[in-house]
Amino acid sequence: MGSGYKKSNQVDMGFYVPNKKEQLAYSWCINNGIYISPKPANSSTWHLLIEINKKINISPDAYKKVEIWKQLFKFYTYYYDKYATTKETNNK
Repeated sequence: MGSGYKKSNQVDMGFYVPNKKEQLAYSWCINNGIYISPKPANSSTWHLLIEINKKINISPDAYKKVEIWKQLFKFYTYYYDKYATTKETNNK
């Protein structure tokens, strides 16, 4: 017997497990003020919102389920590769 609560309007965005570097990049970016999140384009595709220093950009491409997560972690890895070594070098 169910709870009587109908789960409606749920969107299937797929499932993706990030690898260790992607997890590291994600953590580093969050700790350094770089945030990336999905924004619906329609009921089956999403854009990515990228916020760096309170400036928000939207990805020009829209991504389908599962691809949205791969691209999200690709962006986190890109910003990690671009800025992590620079910040660590400047802090020495």
